[in-house]
Amino acid sequence: MSKKKGFWFYFGRVMAGLGIALLLLILYIYLSVPTYSFKEPKPFGGEYLYNPYQDMNPDQWKKHHFHCHSRKFFGITNGRKSKEVLIDSVYQALGYDHYGISDYMGINAHGAEKESYIPAYEHGYGLFRKTHQICIGAEKVYWPDFPFMQNLNMKQHMINKLGERCRFVMPAHASFTTGYKVNEMMLLSNYRLLEVLNPYGNAFEHWDKALSNGHRVYALGDDDTHDITNEHEVCRNLTMINTPDLDQEHVYDALDKGLCYAVEFDNWYYYPLTLEHKIKDARSLDYLTQAQLVGDTLMIRTSAETMKEVQFIGQDGKVLKTEVDIPTAYYVIQPEDTYVRTRIDLNGRNFLYLNPVTRHPSPELNDQRLDYINYAQTGLYWLVYVVAFVALIWYLIKKAKEKEA
Repeated sequence: MSKKKGFWFYFGRVMAGLGIALLLLILYIYLSVPTYSFKEPKPFGGEYLYNPYQDMNPDQWKKHHFHCHSRKFFGITNGRKSKEVLIDSVYQALGYDHYGISDYMGINAHGAEKESYIPAYEHGYGLFRKTHQICIGAEKVYWPDFPFMQNLNMKQHMINKLGERCRFVMPAHASFTTGYKVNEMMLLSNYRLLEVLNPYGNAFEHWDKALSNGHRVYALGDDDTHDITNEHEVCRNLTMINTPDLDQEHVYDALDKGLCYAVEFDNWYYYPLTLEHKIKDARSLDYLTQAQLVGDTLMIRTSAETMKEVQFIGQDGKVLKTEVDIPTAYYVIQPEDTYVRTRIDLNGRNFLYLNPVTRHPSPELNDQRLDYINYAQTGLYWLVYVVAFVALIWYLIKKAKEKEA
C-alpha cells in the first residue's frame, strides 16, 4: 500500500520546478548575450578645444540630486525609513531644486506633477558585485540583468540596452565592490554620465581612465541616500546644473553638453555636520562664476573671495598645475594636453569637480563608439550552447527510459 503524498511533498515539487525555471531563465539571459569586440580607443586630439562652460550663465546654477531610495518592498531594498514626504521635507530645507528618487528596479512617480520631475531608477540585482546603473529619463523599467557576475561583454551590452530605453544611462558607484573595474573604462562607451561622487566610493580613477582614452564622460555627484533620517547620509554630494529653469529638456541638454559639475559637500569622517549646519551651508554654497577659455588659457573663478586650492588635471590623472589661496586660477593648455579638468577646494571641506575641456578635430563633436557585435564568434558560441543543450536533453531522456526499463 503506497503512502499518500501530503501537502509538503507537492509544495516541494512546485518550488523545485520554480527554482529550475528561474535557473533556466538566468542561464538564458547570460548565454544569449552577443559577443562584442572592441576597437582600439583613441585619446582626445585636434586643434579645437571644447569647453562645456564657455557660455554659461553664473546666475542659473541649480542644485540637483539623482540617487535616493525610498522605502519599497517592505524595506528589503534598503530604503530605511525613507518616506517620500520626508525626503521632500529634508531636501527642500537644504534648498535643492531637484531631488530624484531612484528606487531599485522601479520608477517612483512621486512628484510627477512638478516641472522638475525626472523619472529615474537604479538598475541591477547584483548583491556582491554591484554593477548597477542609474537610468535618468526612463519611461519604463528594463527587467533583465546579470545578477551574479558580469564580464566586459555583459557590461557593454547592458549599457547599450538601457541606453535605448532612457535618456542617460549612468554607471553608479563604479568603485563600490569593483562593480566596474578601472581598466574596463578604457573600452566601455555609449554613455555620457558617470557617478564620480558617491558615499560608497568615489570614481576618480574610473573617470580619468575614460577621459584618457577619449570618452567624453561628465561627472555627477549623488548622496545614494537610504535613510533620510540619518543626517550623515544627506547632502554629502550633489550636482550643479546650469539651466534657465527646471524644464526636463533643458536639464537633459545641459547634462549632455557637460554644463554641470559635481560637488563634494560634506566629508562626514573629517567634518561631521548636523543637518541644521548643512542647511545653512548648502543654501550659501559658493559656486562657479567663470570657467572660460581665452585663447588657450583656461580661467577659473568662483563666488568665493579666494579658493583654497585649484588643481588642473590632465591625461592619466596627472596634476598639471596647482594654485593656492587665489581669487582666480588659470592654466595655459599645452599642445600635448588631451583634456584638462579642474578640481577646486573652496575651503578645505567643499570641493568642486569641473567637467573637462577636451580636444577635437572640429566643433562637430563625434564621440567614439568602440563596441561592435562579433557575429562570427557569437554564432559559434550559440552553436556550442545549442549542441550542449540538445546533448543534455538526450542524456536525460535516455536515463529516464533506462529507469523505466
